[in-house]
Amino acid sequence: MNIEQFAPMNQIYRFYELEDYMRSVSGIGYSSIDLWTCGHHFYVDSDYGGDIEHIKKLLQRYHLRIVSMTPRQSCPNPFHMAAKGSEMRERTERYFQNVILAAERLGCTNVLITSGWQYYSEPRQDAWDRSVDMTGRLCRFSEKHGVKLAMETLSSQSTTLVNRLEDLRQMEREVGSEAFAVTADIHTIHNAGEDLQDYFDVFGEKLVLCHFMDYRESVRAHLAWGDGEADMPAWLDIFRKNGYEGYFVLEFNDSRYLHEPGRTYRKTYQMLTENI
Repeated sequence: MNIEQFAPMNQIYRFYELEDYMRSVSGIGYSSIDLWTCGHHFYVDSDYGGDIEHIKKLLQRYHLRIVSMTPRQSCPNPFHMAAKGSEMRERTERYFQNVILAAERLGCTNVLITSGWQYYSEPRQDAWDRSVDMTGRLCRFSEKHGVKLAMETLSSQSTTLVNRLEDLRQMEREVGSEAFAVTADIHTIHNAGEDLQDYFDVFGEKLVLCHFMDYRESVRAHLAWGDGEADMPAWLDIFRKNGYEGYFVLEFNDSRYLHEPGRTYRKTYQMLTENI
């Protein structure tokens, strides 16, 4: 493993401008980033594909590359894989297509996706079928543009659809596309009582992204290395043992990091360089 595999996310820079984020993480020493499509950093919707040229200029200025993109999705956002109603589904499909096209133009090969969510007043199978259909449509679109759609499991508080490895495996089978890939979120895997090694055993090279964070049992948020109680070197050892060549998205989202996000990513950088 090397430091270029670790990509800080702009989520905790949401009260800063996008250039502040890129200048900060580049100055720390990172060369890879994950771009979260919040409106004031990189706006994408069903009718607009974002200001690509502005992003390219910033990437060149700060010697960075985007290795993954995280479009806003799932509850309470309207665009998600299990969206209901013909108009909303059409808008959802165009939204993700615009994200995929933006990723291609920015040289990014990975887009993070989730399964979406069901209404509690409908059968789970109905929402599942919509999710499979939309994910399949977008994977077939992605196949033409060299982009992988990497789905992660979510907690039961976020969705009833893809919570565990077996749900993700079923989704992979039903979608049946080479563009379908997997994200391992180590906090979600831990909370589900699952084993990361099983993800490698089942998905192999389809595991292309990791959401890498510390965690604490009493805190729902994703924490920076050292702020939780996880055995972070042990998690890294599993990736190392499996010859993992994908990317680690540093997905920290606790509100404590919002005022000084650069300080958080600098501390993480130091921990990484001591352990990889």
